[in-house]
Amino acid sequence: MIRTTLNWTVKNLKAMKDEKDTLSFNHPIQRQSAQWTNEQQSLLIHSMLDNFPVPSVYIHKTESVEVDAKGRHSYAYSVLDGKQRMTTVFSYIDGEYALADDTPNVTIEDSEYEIAGKYFDDLDEDVQQEILRFKFNIQAFEDVTDDVIEEIFFRLNNSTPLTKPQKAKPLMGVGNSIFINEILENRFFTEKCNFTKRQLIQSADLCTLLQGMMLLDNKYRGYDFPNISDDEAMAYSKWINGNYPDECRCRLKKIVAFSNNIFYMKDKNLRKVNIPVLFLMADKALNLSISGTNFRRWYCDFFEKHKDEYNQYCSSGSIKKEKTIGRIEVMERYFDEYFRTEADEATEQKETIETSIKSAGTTKGTEDNKNITAMGNGDDNVQAEPDREGSQDCNGTSREPREAADNADTFPLQDSGTNESDSGQNARIGRTLDEEDADEKSADEESECSDEETANATDISNEEDADEADDSDDEDADDSDNSDDESDRSGNIDTESASAPEDADSKIPTASHNTFKKAFSMFSLLGTN
Repeated sequence: MIRTTLNWTVKNLKAMKDEKDTLSFNHPIQRQSAQWTNEQQSLLIHSMLDNFPVPSVYIHKTESVEVDAKGRHSYAYSVLDGKQRMTTVFSYIDGEYALADDTPNVTIEDSEYEIAGKYFDDLDEDVQQEILRFKFNIQAFEDVTDDVIEEIFFRLNNSTPLTKPQKAKPLMGVGNSIFINEILENRFFTEKCNFTKRQLIQSADLCTLLQGMMLLDNKYRGYDFPNISDDEAMAYSKWINGNYPDECRCRLKKIVAFSNNIFYMKDKNLRKVNIPVLFLMADKALNLSISGTNFRRWYCDFFEKHKDEYNQYCSSGSIKKEKTIGRIEVMERYFDEYFRTEADEATEQKETIETSIKSAGTTKGTEDNKNITAMGNGDDNVQAEPDREGSQDCNGTSREPREAADNADTFPLQDSGTNESDSGQNARIGRTLDEEDADEKSADEESECSDEETANATDISNEEDADEADDSDDEDADDSDNSDDESDRSGNIDTESASAPEDADSKIPTASHNTFKKAFSMFSLLGTN
């Protein structure tokens, strides 16, 4: 096999086809080429004029049997790969089509020329000459068998062609391509979405993401989509080139992150046809501050109860606009119904709780008002109850805490007209309480005292009680009786706290009991006076 490189211009090649008939496009192994769109044709012409790379052309070179007048053999050239590119250029030169209206300008030798919408004859002469002078990189094979030609053709076409979503990435711009790659690396796409291996090879995840972005831009920026096909994904990619602001990127990131947190593993309903519409629902949930847990409950409920109605828009032709809108409408309707019902139930529960709270508050307020009124009227039957929470000393005798004396201001006292004897009573009460505190401290620290020490303590206490009794004799007997009755009616003092238990072998009360009884009697006297 001999391989050579030929540097022929477009003008030479066209003459070989039209005039010399030495260049053909009908090799038996050559596949029938599909007709290029006007955009593809215009892109090739622009690439030739603006120094973009153009793929090589591969031909089979054969020697003819006949010789010319000078005795030289002529050669025939049959195109193996590159037929569409060459015929596109020849057709343009022949005036069979004009370039697309959005074809960019070109620069030739520091001069810029407009070529959009123009036929070949309408171009500036410099531009026409640039096309005719263009040289394809031509690789010619000779002295090869048919088997080798078949192998060459197979290897040239064995590479996987770019899918339309893959072709969309360069159309959206480098900045958007970097952003899209970051989104597709999210676990939602890599682990949760239900794509087959074949779909991933064909970049179905990219196409799905572009479709979701398309629907969001239709909602927020008025992008009008005729369908959500792969072709439309390419058109949309071109539309967002330099036209996808940070606001859109932030929204998309939140939606994908929200979706990733909702699903814990690959989900059978996260298919290519469903995901773009779910993006719209996730966006709605975020706007309404619906939690991920509640959104997942709705999602499961929807595909359990309403899948049949939804699936009628997922059959053949699901990329059509009317079926896409149908899927959106079904999901939105049941989304609104689900969360409206949930909101109504929550509101009803909240109202019930508020009513209960108000009712309870009114009842308690009425009782409090009654108590306040009774106290304000000076009802003799209402007194502040002393703290009954106490402890026991080392003898097992119940005793009131010291806080009772500290909070003595809660008992009603006489006004500034208190007589001298009342002052004396207050002084004696203070002294008695101090002595009681000393007794309690001594009892706690010396719980294992001997019987003799206990007896001494009892004698001391009895002497103090005798002093207290003498002092109290100065009070009127009737007042004393009244105060005792008053304390019985209002104090409700536990009898175990009001009087010490009698020992089985002795009828003598303990010191703590006598001290407390006298102190409480003084408080009662103050209350009645």
